[in-house]
Amino acid sequence: MAILMTRTLPDLSKMEPLDGTNFKRWSQKLLIFFEQLEVDYVLFTDPPEITTQTTDTSTAIVTTSQTDSSRREDELKAKYEKDNRTVRGHLLNYMTNTLFDLFVNHKSARTIWNTLESRYGGDDAGRKKYVVGKWLQFQIVDGKSIMDQVHEYENIVADVLNEDMKMCEIRQANVLLEKFPPSWNDYRNHLKHKKRDLTLQELINHMRTEEANRLKDKEISNSSFSIKANLVEPSESSKDRFQRKGQKFKKNVQQKSHKGNDGKIQKNKCQCYCCGKTGHKAYQCYQRKDQQKTNKKQNPQLNLAETEEIIAVVVVEANLVENKVDWILDTGASKHFCANKELFHEFHEASDGECVFMGNSTTAGVMGKGKVLLKLTSGKILALLDVLYVPSLRRNLISGSLLNKVGLKIVLESDKVIITRNGDFIGKGYLSNGLFVLNTISTISNKNSLNSAYMVESINIWHGRLGHVNYASIKRLKHMNIINTLDASECAKCSVCVEAKFVKKPFKPITHKNTTLLELIHSDLAYFKKYT
Repeated sequence: MAILMTRTLPDLSKMEPLDGTNFKRWSQKLLIFFEQLEVDYVLFTDPPEITTQTTDTSTAIVTTSQTDSSRREDELKAKYEKDNRTVRGHLLNYMTNTLFDLFVNHKSARTIWNTLESRYGGDDAGRKKYVVGKWLQFQIVDGKSIMDQVHEYENIVADVLNEDMKMCEIRQANVLLEKFPPSWNDYRNHLKHKKRDLTLQELINHMRTEEANRLKDKEISNSSFSIKANLVEPSESSKDRFQRKGQKFKKNVQQKSHKGNDGKIQKNKCQCYCCGKTGHKAYQCYQRKDQQKTNKKQNPQLNLAETEEIIAVVVVEANLVENKVDWILDTGASKHFCANKELFHEFHEASDGECVFMGNSTTAGVMGKGKVLLKLTSGKILALLDVLYVPSLRRNLISGSLLNKVGLKIVLESDKVIITRNGDFIGKGYLSNGLFVLNTISTISNKNSLNSAYMVESINIWHGRLGHVNYASIKRLKHMNIINTLDASECAKCSVCVEAKFVKKPFKPITHKNTTLLELIHSDLAYFKKYT
């Protein structure tokens, strides 16, 4: 036994005690420990039997061989009893109090082991249901490490396979794919659209790489936000200018200084929020003035003009998302999409077979890409480059993130969207059926396509239908493609409008006036009562 104790034995100090639900893991750990001690035979063999020989004292002849045999049997019995006590002590020591009280009266380690195995280790149909239910209820959450939860899933799958329930690795991977947390929905949709099925090990390798990339991106984002607010590092040129104007700056500071009790001049202890230094305020900071001059000299990379200059929106990302004339402002789209081929100013057919991943886990083919010119109601022109032509879409989408990248400011308030740049108004939109529609003047090359439900060619009919509005308003509606009239130049006079413009006089005009003698009877001179 002294040689056995020198071996490296498993540490059982942290092993969970047997409570009835963990018998499989508990029994495997103890078996490994007993094998190291070479006492595991006690659990599977009966104690040695001692052969008793009846001899007559008068005729018995004791030989040397019989004495050696009895001595060996005594040694085996003593060793078995010692090993039995060792195994029994370990079995009882790693049980809960309830099971300990139940098996403490058993003296044989083999009896305890067989009883536990028949009670908790048998092939039970209820255990299969329990393992399958645990497999189906497993769910990955965001609060824990993804790989730790994946290892837990592998253990559950191993328990299912140990219950003689066969399951291929592709099914194991597909079930794990559905257990992704909500933050991994985009990555799950990406894996679903792969043409080749992934095995469980391949899926775990993909998840390990994705988790490492996400942790790296999170560290970069956290480090970018750790910069101290209101802290500006001055450049060398600004430091030189600050030193050249130091005398004038000191003069301004001394004017606002005061003397202390010791008679010395004390500077103001206020701190400038522009450069972070003490002794002056922000409006006195020369670094701020230099920045203002620099900003005035810098030319913007994108100019917005009233006439011919246009805004160019360039696509740099490829993460893609039944009115085919209106343009919807979508802040969730990373590219511009158009469902109407007639709206393209320049168009090129697609030959690479690019696909768009939709929000409902479906794909749509890209038939081409090109350039779209949108004339806003403010008179400015918005040009969208590399617009993807997807006929299966029901709306035309403008990416809000791409507009923001070129310096446009998008404000959503009061069911309206307002687009500005550096304080200049560019365009606006309105909320319609939960979507922000941009006010544009569409220029469709196909003149036969009509946006109105009425096939009307006369402007006079629209004049009467709209309540006799002026013809200028009808022409404005026609330019906005709200109504359709083939000829708006011939405007006949409306009789109703002409009669409505007549002015009625309060009294009937006098056509004849008496001027000779006795043609007029003056009521103030005549006395009519006498003749009645």
